[in-house]
Amino acid sequence: MVIGEALSEQQVTEFAGIYQAEVVPTLSAEPGFASASFMVEEGGNMALSITYWKTCADCLRYHSSRSYRSFVSKTQHLLAGNFVVKIFKVRND
Repeated sequence: MVIGEALSEQQVTEFAGIYQAEVVPTLSAEPGFASASFMVEEGGNMALSITYWKTCADCLRYHSSRSYRSFVSKTQHLLAGNFVVKIFKVRND
């Protein structure tokens, strides 16, 4: 999961456009990628990307990759601070 807060609604829209046009196609080519969701805080400027990976190693590899660094460099100027990356494990018990 990657979360960030944009500075304005316009910047949220720009961030979402970059995510859909450039990040999702890149993610789809990454080894172990399963799916992604992009969400925006209702009434706010927080943006959240949840990606699902086949293994934790696939997720970590992506977040250490040139593709991820490219995503950050293309969108960091739209955020009030830095991205926060959290890794969760799906539990169905």
